[in-house]
Amino acid sequence: MKKIFAKMVSKVKNRPRQSLRSTMKATKYMMSFVWRIQDGKKYIFLHSFVSILTAVLPLALVYMPGLIINELTGARRVDVLLIYIGITVGIPFIQSVVVSSLNVYLNNLRYLFMVRVKVDYISHCADMDLESMENPDIQILRERAEETSSNSLNTFGYLSGLASAVISVIMCASIISVLNPLLLALVIAVVIINYANSKWLEKKKYSINIEIGKLNRFGWPVTNYLSDLRYAKEVRLYQLKDYFTRLYRDKRMEAGEYGKKDAAYTRRNGLIGAVVSLFQNVLLYGYFVYQVVIGALAVGDMTIYMGAISQFTASLNNVTRQYLNLSMLSLSVQELMEFMKIPLNNLNSGSDTPEFDKNSVIEFKNVSFRYPGSEKYALKNLNIVIHGNEKLCIVGVNGSGKSTFVKLLTRLYMPTEGEILLNGKNINEYDYLQYSRLFSSVFQDFALYNLSLGENIVMADEYHFERLESAVRESGLSSLVSSNKNGYDTIIYKWYDPEGIEPSGGEGQRIAIARACYHGRDIYILDEPTAALDPMAEYEIYTQFNSMITGKCAILITHRLSAVQLADKVAVFDDGQVAECGTHTELYAKGGIYTEMFDKQAQFYRDKKPQQE
Repeated sequence: MKKIFAKMVSKVKNRPRQSLRSTMKATKYMMSFVWRIQDGKKYIFLHSFVSILTAVLPLALVYMPGLIINELTGARRVDVLLIYIGITVGIPFIQSVVVSSLNVYLNNLRYLFMVRVKVDYISHCADMDLESMENPDIQILRERAEETSSNSLNTFGYLSGLASAVISVIMCASIISVLNPLLLALVIAVVIINYANSKWLEKKKYSINIEIGKLNRFGWPVTNYLSDLRYAKEVRLYQLKDYFTRLYRDKRMEAGEYGKKDAAYTRRNGLIGAVVSLFQNVLLYGYFVYQVVIGALAVGDMTIYMGAISQFTASLNNVTRQYLNLSMLSLSVQELMEFMKIPLNNLNSGSDTPEFDKNSVIEFKNVSFRYPGSEKYALKNLNIVIHGNEKLCIVGVNGSGKSTFVKLLTRLYMPTEGEILLNGKNINEYDYLQYSRLFSSVFQDFALYNLSLGENIVMADEYHFERLESAVRESGLSSLVSSNKNGYDTIIYKWYDPEGIEPSGGEGQRIAIARACYHGRDIYILDEPTAALDPMAEYEIYTQFNSMITGKCAILITHRLSAVQLADKVAVFDDGQVAECGTHTELYAKGGIYTEMFDKQAQFYRDKKPQQE
């Protein structure tokens, strides 16, 4: 597993390369994606039809002015002139009505498909292993993939433009070759020079954008520090404004240097293009004027050929431009493809259905774990057994492995060595989603969402109101609900509702507790559940916890040893191992680590007489 993860990270670090093969691969990926969606086939066929129309209709306009001139300088037939004029004014009307209407319809479909790409992207993010999510290289890839998820459907616009340009090139070439094939050679040579020049520019821009993206990734949080209410107090009390503004300014100036390079490359590209275009026009106009002067070419025919060459040049340039757009987008699509290929090891492991009751047994057998990129073991040869009707309290100093233990139990991570068993079977053999439903968790770093108070507890479209009321009552949130006029519909935070509330730390923790209480699953995980509460509120919560977890399996992780009153057994973690395990009475009588921790903490609660001055 570790080798697979290391290989995946190595692939992420390597930037995708642009080639015809990679462009075709990325294009095929997007074509296949849309083809499978409802109305996807219709979208592709209509795009193809629009490509043909946008190629053929402008070409007809190339012919018409020359034919009109020839007719006016020749037979001057009124009926023929009316037909030519009718076609000339009718084509723009057709383009405006038909093509524009189709494009509106295609844009509506494109939006629906873009939403589908975005949903697939965020679903993949939600299913990713925590090990993958926490990797910095994968985070950078994720951010670039997020941007691509919004513009990946530009593939069809570029592909449609490319097809239209190719059709136009073929038709114009057939007209020009009748006069002089060497003219085609001249235009093609010019376009090849412009293509090479543009490709060089796009590669430079892509590399620059990657570097600017890294600097932006640093800058975004800094701006958030100075504008987000969560940081407002410390920013002011520690006078952090100058510190963060200096950091922001330095990074923006560094990004500005890359911007200057981008502008210099663009200027060079434009200068080369202008010189080549000047050379082409001098030769072409000189040739056509000469042909008219010697009588080898009629004025109307000269107009047709000039229009055909102009259209040919524009179309050929459009071929290279659309291919460049497609190839550069393919680099981003490859990153999206790479991100979507990141394996979902947890989600896809196991198929058995877990069962849990008072007779169930959870066992850690010689479990060791190292975080990715770390040589130090967070847990080392850890062994412990938890029974289905047991309440275990885990205590220990910071860094002793308590929270890591929970991450492994809940399959947020997989052990580096050893195994975790539920009822004698490795937990990875169970279906991940069904296994996750065994746990009701309250973490110290709980999350609140920009939803209503009720939705923050229920986290579902449908809910049982009586169960919600019970969870609110048991977690001590009743006063918060009743004190707000919108009750359960009160929005948390003020992002989009000025009447939203900013819960205190204690209120936020109570909401997290109510969420766990509402879902009421078989195993309660309480990781520092009262960290933000005062002693009186802590006492109330623990009293409520006691009734809430009656008949349930519960694992409490805490620094406050008052929580041991809820536990049947206490495990003392030290340096990634279970140093002591037993009841409070047994451990205190040993006079070991637990006794020392308990006595040191208890002294802060003992009454002391004030010293006389």
